[in-house]
Amino acid sequence: MKLSEINFNDLDEELIDNIFFSVKKKEYDYADYLILYGCHVKELLEKRLNYALKVIKNKSINKIVLTGGIGIKGDFNESSYMYNYLVKNGINKQKIIIENNSTTTEENNINVINMLNLKNIQRPISIVFVTQEIHMLRIMLHWKKLMNNSFIKLYYDFVEEERISLNDEVIDGLTLSTLINEQLDKIKSFIKDGTYIDIDVSEIKNSF
Repeated sequence: MKLSEINFNDLDEELIDNIFFSVKKKEYDYADYLILYGCHVKELLEKRLNYALKVIKNKSINKIVLTGGIGIKGDFNESSYMYNYLVKNGINKQKIIIENNSTTTEENNINVINMLNLKNIQRPISIVFVTQEIHMLRIMLHWKKLMNNSFIKLYYDFVEEERISLNDEVIDGLTLSTLINEQLDKIKSFIKDGTYIDIDVSEIKNSF
């Protein structure tokens, strides 16, 4: 079954796991860039930040890219918030690159690719994405649509979501079911308009 063919009524625990929780983390010791994605919900954003801090302190990371401006639902600049949070926690400000104009995940990707001139890279580099686990698939689908540069090695690192009931509150009144439905709705919409690639659900774990 292709992602574009999934109906919300089809979603059960197994299908949800295959779509949102089957991306495997890859082992890495070094990355030229760690790209940290913003979020308009500060509690979720701080989970990403705390996870990124662990990565930065335990891996060799050359540059940290913070991406996110003021999203449609936001009331603060995400990159500025992340910058202050990381510097306050001992991260060298000289290692940080800020992209603070994007308002969506898709703009995050486009702006970072342009800022770092990644389409024209002619040497081997490695990039690690850091975000929430259920957010990662959107990044991957869009990135694969935008980029075709064999010099770039991609790694996926993420805040793993606690396996709770779909109807239990995750954060700020939001349930896991609500978050998943929102993500799937965006994925289907972006596949339809050609922004994302479309793949079979069974291929997700081996495609990236």
